[in-house]
Amino acid sequence: MQTGRSKKLLYVLLTVLFWASMWQIAAMWVNQPLFMPSPMQTFSSLAHLASTPLFWLSISFTFLRVAAGLVIAFILGIALAFLAAHISVLEQLLRPFISAVKSTPVMSVIVLALVWFSSSFVPVFSCVLLCLPIFYTNTLSGLRNVNKEYLEVAKVFKVKRKHVITGIIIPSVLPNVYAALAVSLGFSWKSVVAAEVLSSPRYAMGFQLYATKLYLDTPGLFAWTFAIIVISLVLEKGLKRLLPGGGAL
Repeated sequence: MQTGRSKKLLYVLLTVLFWASMWQIAAMWVNQPLFMPSPMQTFSSLAHLASTPLFWLSISFTFLRVAAGLVIAFILGIALAFLAAHISVLEQLLRPFISAVKSTPVMSVIVLALVWFSSSFVPVFSCVLLCLPIFYTNTLSGLRNVNKEYLEVAKVFKVKRKHVITGIIIPSVLPNVYAALAVSLGFSWKSVVAAEVLSSPRYAMGFQLYATKLYLDTPGLFAWTFAIIVISLVLEKGLKRLLPGGGAL
């Protein structure tokens, strides 16, 4: 077991070293930090950013927007799926809406949200609209795949409805909900940061990303991008580990 972990860690280190070397070679070939800063310049900028309150405030507010968007999308998506599974008319009404939302470009959603909401709520709205179809379709699929034989047996033995829900339906749907959470977390960061770039709330990773472009601070741009990627990956991997069977997601 220990040998396997050591090999995995070695592969990760070699992969990081390889891409860092490619990055360094590209920076040396371009030889212009304005277009391609080196790894050292980028991490030096990142270290400087990490020593400022603005960096941590921006991360905190972006995280809160992502969390708020995910929670709202989670509740709405699951609630609508349960209703649609029992009310066929509602499912028919929701079908074109869900299809339209899934097909709408993220930038279109953000621009519309800029007209309707304040700058702070635009990222949350974008996150909700992007993640809602994922929770809805996954949950509805799970409800449709509930083992009908179990439901028939429960009906024959007159099992109470609440026991049917907690003992049969919810366990059958949970894997689909877990998968939706795992997928939505990655999408939520992308949508929130993209919305922050355009809506420009005061404390936001997306706005700081845009500000580095305005000041032609390319090392800072790379540093913020690196921070966004790392935080997104850490949260996604952490969530998968917390969820039952998360390693399979």
